[in-house]
Amino acid sequence: MGEPESLATDEGLAKHLARHAYDRLIMLSDGIFAIATTLAALEIKLPDRIDDPSEVLIAIRRPLAAYIISFAVIAVFWLSSRDLFARIARVTRPLTALTLAMLFAVSLIPLGVAGIAGHGPEAGLRIYASTMAACGVLNAALWCYAAAAPGVMRAEVTAEYRWTRALGSLAMPLLFLPMLVVPLASLSMVVLPLAVVVAVVRRRVLPRLMRRKFAADRSSESVDAGVRASP
Repeated sequence: MGEPESLATDEGLAKHLARHAYDRLIMLSDGIFAIATTLAALEIKLPDRIDDPSEVLIAIRRPLAAYIISFAVIAVFWLSSRDLFARIARVTRPLTALTLAMLFAVSLIPLGVAGIAGHGPEAGLRIYASTMAACGVLNAALWCYAAAAPGVMRAEVTAEYRWTRALGSLAMPLLFLPMLVVPLASLSMVVLPLAVVVAVVRRRVLPRLMRRKFAADRSSESVDAGVRASP
């Protein structure tokens, strides 16, 4: 989309408005991702009057663990957003609305860390998981819209890549949704095997399925084109 916005550019109004919408949406996204990671860190409160470092670590273990997971997940969402916008050809109103909705959910991640810190392990985990699941669902919706809407992604981005990324983005909400219903005592027995399955499907199975599907589609289109071209 060109260089970052500047008043010194010499371009038509339509091109200027398109670049303005693109630049501003990226700037807002980067700012909210950065603020969310900072505010989540502020939810880690050091206890008073504890001199032993090991006791301090024990006291802050839950919010610290939540922050580490949050930082990693926010990084994943930021990388996903970066990869998506690197392939965007034009910013539409639905794309803007979905991006703002996802950023709203990302901005609530510090609330999830606060829930872990202050509402007990089970209630806090439910708050945390619901926030993360919402981020994942909206991120997946953003990719699916961009993959399906005509002209939103650049023409060079293949359908195979679009739908591999769009369907692969469902992995994150799938990991957090069980935390909303599974009892805390059984959580590790459910989430850890699920994480392994999701990782294998996302990294191995899904790319192969998409490769086969779109190879078959291209083959079918070639046959149809040959039939239409024959006398």
